[in-house]
Amino acid sequence: MLKHLSRIVSAVLLAGAVTAGPALSADLQAIIASGKVRIGVPVDVAPFGSNDANNQPVGLDVDMANNIAKALGVTLELQQITGANRVPFLATDKLDIVIAAMGATPERALTIAFTSPYAALSVGVFGPDSIAITSAAQITNETIAVARGTTQDLLLTELAPTANIQRYDDDATAAAAFISGQAQLLATADIVAKDLMDKNPGAELKPKFIMQFSPCYIGIQQGSPELLRWLDTYIHISQLDGTLSALSEKWIGTKLPPLPAI
Repeated sequence: MLKHLSRIVSAVLLAGAVTAGPALSADLQAIIASGKVRIGVPVDVAPFGSNDANNQPVGLDVDMANNIAKALGVTLELQQITGANRVPFLATDKLDIVIAAMGATPERALTIAFTSPYAALSVGVFGPDSIAITSAAQITNETIAVARGTTQDLLLTELAPTANIQRYDDDATAAAAFISGQAQLLATADIVAKDLMDKNPGAELKPKFIMQFSPCYIGIQQGSPELLRWLDTYIHISQLDGTLSALSEKWIGTKLPPLPAI
C-alpha cells in the first residue's frame, strides 16, 4: 500500500516538474528575478537594426529592446542576430526575446510564440508633397518608376492598370530613375523610400498611398505565457500613447498603421 502511494506521489511530483519546467526558462518572473533580459536584434536590416559610425547598434528594433528592458526594470543584454539564427536562438534558450522585423508564420509558430505586431513594413507609392494624390484612382499623367515583377509592380498594375508605369530591372535602377527626374513617383517599400531620402538630400519621397502592409512581430520562447501577456500589454499601451507610431516615424518615415492582434 505504501509503495503504491509512493508511486502515485512520485508521479504527481514528476508531472508538476514537467509542467513547470518550460515556463521557468524565460517567463516573466524568471526574467525579473535574474535582473536582466536577453534580447536579440538585427544589425543588417536598416532601419530596424544596423551599426552606426561608432559600431553601436541603432534602429527601430534596438529602441524597442531598450524600451522593453526599461519597462521591465531590468538590465538589457543585447545580442546581435541574423535572420538565420533568430528562431534557433530562442528555441535553444540563448535568448528570451527576439525583435528583428520578423513576420509571423504558422511554420515558425510551431517552434516559437509571437506577440501582437509592434511595427509594419509597407509597400506603396511615394513622391513629393507637390503631387497631391492619396489613392491609385487619382493618378493622372505622372510617371511611376517600379522594379519589374516585384510585389509593388503587381499591386500597382492591379490598382492602376492605365497609369504610366515605367518598369526597371531592379529597385536600385527604379530609384535612380526617380532621383534623376525620369519619374515623378516611385513604387517601393517605405524603408527604401526613407533610405533614399537620407542618402539624397532634397529628394522628396513622402507616402502618397500604401498598397500593402506587412506587420512585424516579437518572438519569444514557447511556454512563457506570463511574458507573452506582458509584452502584448506593453505593445497595446504603446500603441495607445503613441510610442510605437513615434518609433515608426523616426526610423521608417511613416506613421504606424492600424495593426491586427494575434
